[in-house]
Amino acid sequence: MSEVRANGGELDGAAQLLASAHARVAAAIADLTLAEAYRLTDRQRVTISHLLRRLVGDVEDELRSDLAAQFARDEDAPLRAALSSAALPIAIPVLEGRAALADPPLFASLLRRAEEHRLARAATDPRLLTELAGDEDPAVAAAAVSLLIAESRRLDAFHEPLLASGDLPAEVAHGLAWTVAAALRTYLISRHDVAPAVADGAVTAAASALLSRYDEGAGADALARRLALRLEERARLDDSLLVRAAGEGALPLLLAGLSLRTGLDSQALWELLPDASGRGPAIVLRAANLERDAAASVLLHLAGREELVGAQLDVFDALDPAQARHRTLLWSLDPAYRAAVARLAS
Repeated sequence: MSEVRANGGELDGAAQLLASAHARVAAAIADLTLAEAYRLTDRQRVTISHLLRRLVGDVEDELRSDLAAQFARDEDAPLRAALSSAALPIAIPVLEGRAALADPPLFASLLRRAEEHRLARAATDPRLLTELAGDEDPAVAAAAVSLLIAESRRLDAFHEPLLASGDLPAEVAHGLAWTVAAALRTYLISRHDVAPAVADGAVTAAASALLSRYDEGAGADALARRLALRLEERARLDDSLLVRAAGEGALPLLLAGLSLRTGLDSQALWELLPDASGRGPAIVLRAANLERDAAASVLLHLAGREELVGAQLDVFDALDPAQARHRTLLWSLDPAYRAAVARLAS
């Protein structure tokens, strides 16, 4: 059995069908043998898939717009029309089912955004940021307004979560941009017979222009840290504010507050807080020197289940803040080093 490529040449259709069957079985095995604590819920699966497709689509749209302008000759009209067509997906079909998008830091960001959305949906009366936006202190109010505006960009028209510009760590954004650029290169060459060198020049120029505009400082984490700093300068970053941030699903502000108290960045904190064993969040809150009642409230908001909090508080009670900070030392070191340690420990 063979099939013909769109631009000529044969594909081994039988081998492709066989590979597809084996891939389905492998996926089923991987899913069903995964420990329950690490298995995504149906809601998480849907949310992460939605986030990834929108994120790739947003990057692709910007690159395609630039590429369409580059292929401006009359003989490039079919390619220009394809690049300008909103109804024609290009990058996702090329990337789907391949390892190119399997970037752990990228998926950590997607999973965190899904969890942020779950916490925000669970909040009954989220008013903290709105109150801070009306604060009598102009610096606090301005920082809160900036964060509120950023948060509004992180939801689509149906109030489903998005990752807005600046939300990804710079290195993750760079990797994603070049991955999507490579997918567009494949399309240019395979479907429109663009010479590889020409395709390389075009997609490199488009990706470089996109990345030159990327501003990590416009993301929710950076803006939340700015607000947390204003509050800390005024001795207002207390336990009650962190409890409210957790209860109202204001995860960027909670992470920013915990970051200032522990010296760990948001990425490191997010590696610890969702720990399936329950030890991570308890150690973080102890290192942040929260009072026990405040820690119990934060743990309950994060876990969502009262039966989990007792064991977490046992961990909290067994440590003093200095011991907890000692246990988080590894998370204060370079992320690449942490990743290497994790690979060797797995």
